[in-house]
Amino acid sequence: MSPTSNGRSTSSKMPSTRSTEHPVTGERWVRTVDDALHFVRSVGLCLIFEEKRTAKREPMASLWDVVDAPDKQPGERGHGERAMAVWRLKNELPLTYPDEIFYGKLPNGRAMLCTMARLTALYRTQRQPIDALGKDARRLFEIIRLRPITGGDLRLDAGFHLPSDRSRFDRALQELQIALQIARVDTDPDTWFLFDAAFPRIASVVSAT
Repeated sequence: MSPTSNGRSTSSKMPSTRSTEHPVTGERWVRTVDDALHFVRSVGLCLIFEEKRTAKREPMASLWDVVDAPDKQPGERGHGERAMAVWRLKNELPLTYPDEIFYGKLPNGRAMLCTMARLTALYRTQRQPIDALGKDARRLFEIIRLRPITGGDLRLDAGFHLPSDRSRFDRALQELQIALQIARVDTDPDTWFLFDAAFPRIASVVSAT
């Protein structure tokens, strides 16, 4: 492991040199983390799972579209092999390449992966000031501002102890993610940081322009 420019550790594994013989979308070919890296680099930003097509929104590429794994069979228990492969790659890709790939949320809570170049563009348009967010989101922000913290500890420290509080906690956390005020760093266990602390270069580039 070696230090990154963001003060975190990343794998010393060299970037993928896989062939680009597969089209970016249109067929299932992604099997490995390096395949997924090539895909996200190619599209810039993708959803994790396929979203419902609507006339109001342009269709977006998704990791689900290109992962090569068997579909869930009738009567099969669980989510199915393909869904589990997508979920695994969604977790492993930003963990393996934290200086290249970001996992976060788009407006309406859509989970996505994107490159750092695309994240910089999102920061310009999607970032919201903390004062514009709800009371619960500001409550979580003040705790994360003091120190990086795991999701479980954050929920307890913020006083969301009861099972009935879980939906409020999840909504507040998502609100902060969409506003690009916090970022999940895939340490063990997953830990929440202020976005500007986790990605200081992006914040400084945008503020300088």
